[in-house]
Amino acid sequence: MNYTDNIQTTEINIGGVKKKINKFKRKCTVVRVAQAKGWRNVVVHDPKAEEKYFFGKVQNAPPELTPGEELYVGFEDLEFDLPDRKHKIVLMTLDGFQLDWTMI
Repeated sequence: MNYTDNIQTTEINIGGVKKKINKFKRKCTVVRVAQAKGWRNVVVHDPKAEEKYFFGKVQNAPPELTPGEELYVGFEDLEFDLPDRKHKIVLMTLDGFQLDWTMI
């Protein structure tokens, strides 16, 4: 698996202050998919960080997701400061379709 991060940096203007927002994505592997009421719960493994991430509101198929399948997990600095959150994490297919997001 390719552990290389695809990195993008953008500048935004928040209240007259310029802030750099770093975004990067890398491949991850689906560990578990569980059907909930109106959506699916998906756990993915990020082999570079050796972390697992939970996404609780992935829409039902399409696309079908199976354990072992490769997806992208994207990390993005938050535009605003929160005391206990630093990044937005986006789960997406290999062709860039966004499935769900969360903050850590």
